[in-house]
Amino acid sequence: MRRKNSYRFEKSLIVVVLVTTILNKILVLRRQPSQAIKICLIVFSFIFFSPTYAVGQKTIQVVPAKQLPSIDGNPDDVLSLMTPFNFFQLEPNNGSASPDETRIIVLQSSDTLYIAIACIQNSEVTAKIQMRDKFGQSDDGIFLILGTYNDNRNSYGFGLNPLGTQADFRIMDDGRTLDYNWDTEWLSSAAKYEWGWFAEMAIPFTSIKFKKNINNWQINFRRINREDSEISYWNSVVQDEFKVSLSGNLMNINPPATKNTLLIVPYGMGKATRTNTGEDKSFIEGQFGGDINWQPSSNLTANITLNPDFATVEADEDVIDLTKYEIRYPEKRIFFQEGNEMYNTRLQSFYSRRIGDISGGVKLTGKAGKTNINLINVFDKNAVDSTGNKPMYTAIRVKRDVLKSSSIGFTGTNKLLDERMTTTLSTDYVLNLGPLWKLTGQYVAAIDDWNTLRNAGYARFAAENNFFHWHIRYSYTQGDGLKDIFNETGYINDDDRNEFDSDLSYKWWFKNSVIKFISLGTANNWYWNDNFTKFMSWNINETADIFLKNKLNFSLRYNNEYRFLKTDSADYYNYYYSGTIGYNTEAYNSARIIFRTGRSFGSDYYSVEAALQFKAFDRLALELKPRFIKFNPETSSFKTTFINSFSATYNFTNDLWVKLICQNNTSIEKIYVYGLLGWRFKPPFGSLYFIVNHTEYLDTSGLLQNKYIGYLKLAWPISLR
Repeated sequence: MRRKNSYRFEKSLIVVVLVTTILNKILVLRRQPSQAIKICLIVFSFIFFSPTYAVGQKTIQVVPAKQLPSIDGNPDDVLSLMTPFNFFQLEPNNGSASPDETRIIVLQSSDTLYIAIACIQNSEVTAKIQMRDKFGQSDDGIFLILGTYNDNRNSYGFGLNPLGTQADFRIMDDGRTLDYNWDTEWLSSAAKYEWGWFAEMAIPFTSIKFKKNINNWQINFRRINREDSEISYWNSVVQDEFKVSLSGNLMNINPPATKNTLLIVPYGMGKATRTNTGEDKSFIEGQFGGDINWQPSSNLTANITLNPDFATVEADEDVIDLTKYEIRYPEKRIFFQEGNEMYNTRLQSFYSRRIGDISGGVKLTGKAGKTNINLINVFDKNAVDSTGNKPMYTAIRVKRDVLKSSSIGFTGTNKLLDERMTTTLSTDYVLNLGPLWKLTGQYVAAIDDWNTLRNAGYARFAAENNFFHWHIRYSYTQGDGLKDIFNETGYINDDDRNEFDSDLSYKWWFKNSVIKFISLGTANNWYWNDNFTKFMSWNINETADIFLKNKLNFSLRYNNEYRFLKTDSADYYNYYYSGTIGYNTEAYNSARIIFRTGRSFGSDYYSVEAALQFKAFDRLALELKPRFIKFNPETSSFKTTFINSFSATYNFTNDLWVKLICQNNTSIEKIYVYGLLGWRFKPPFGSLYFIVNHTEYLDTSGLLQNKYIGYLKLAWPISLR
């Protein structure tokens, strides 16, 4: 069965490569798409069929316990009771049994689920990261995947590294989306031993949502052995990461009924500011606010925030932009983070960074039957025009489970400013057609004050797993102001497009060789204006990565772009070559240097960029990122610049740390210094922070802006049940 399926996959891969290559050449050479090309794009999407794999389901029985073991990293209480397993490798030898044994036991008290995992291994245990949600794949780790709705789509993830560093997140769309911004209360511990390392977790049922009246949940485990470059899963052979639909069964679980759980997190903050502008150059102020989290049932949560403070949010890192598109920044504010992943459609009609500081907001998240719900309503505290009017933002997201692991969704957004409304209405779908094939699409209507309507949409057909990716996509974005309407609440980098793109990549793992793996890829994009009368752009990207078993890696990049820039009414031919040399870049202690040369919108350039991060001592982590770029000629958009970023973090414990960040940007003479002393005395919500930051830079008029700010903030969670 395995060889037959492999042959079918390789046959499909060969056809995909040939068709993609032919389309690439046709579309670059022909600037007007023929009817034959359109037909080809539609028809050949349906000539492949997916390999299927027989998948069995393992089971783990929950053992009732009146008293759970102490959470102290000591395995003596449970080691003799644990069941041994050999997980299935995802990488490097897909489908082979892991040579390292993993032992597991699951217990349950009246209010808590307890999981203990013993990770036996002969290779060195790797553990460097002590910041919550940050260790990812750079350390050894064990991850619990817990599907509390049995819907083959959504689950919770709980991860630990050998230092006991926690990572908690949500998994959606059968592994297509991970949300590390989600946090909840749970206890854990881990410790290293001669035979490997041991981890244990205690998860209160009140910390997760679950479907009522079911006694079996979906469960899986994911293990990382960093030294051996191994990622393995407990239940079965997998081709892709975090596949909820390939989970096993957690049997005989008996969660208690959960109703009317109330968590109140008030905060108080003192703030001192000194600046060189304005009438009051120095002032001290106090601020109070808080969050209320109400869980009326096991599957629904309401959040209310009043006068939230974002003092602990670090500034965005300066970037060098060569695209002439708006830079898209990540959301770092806690209120917006949780549930924000539901809005991550390709045409993102809700982009929370459009919203400034808020005076208050309400959010509702949960799942009713087969329907996921997210509703958010916030009030911006800052006026956006000379009249003093302040906008109100509303977004709603509804996603319905269909078929085995697919979904259809609806998104609505609205910005109300004075009496003017800008609105978007969107529908989307994700169809999982088997282990490999996926069909996705979206339609958006952007409406300005219910007088002007503009449209956008796309359809995408893909075959993808952890080793292979291929897709074709067609997108349409109407001109005549779509971008202006859409970007009142969302993010889109351009409009007036009929766009085609196709990507292809593959990753080869090697046995008995100095090479660990090689990854090759090509990404190609072409677009016309919205009525096909003007060819606007091609963009061709070729990539190659080679990772060696001695931890060295080499990367090559080539880009060739033609773009007609409407603002200049001019044609530009851009390109670049880049090369990267790295050491141990899959782990935390790593170094890389990147060389790049090319041409961008009339200016030649070269750049050098480096990244170094390492644990100087067991508790001290250092990171350095210098970047230099030289333009010839310089323009108002492209200036020779040196940007440097340095950070140092010292962890007394995983929940008590001090952090220093320093950044500078020579093009605007910017200096940014951020210092933080943090203590999570009741993680993740109970915390005390002392923060000092300093910013100075030249504004657009050439005046020096200078500001010092100091904060002291206390947040104290109060649980009412």
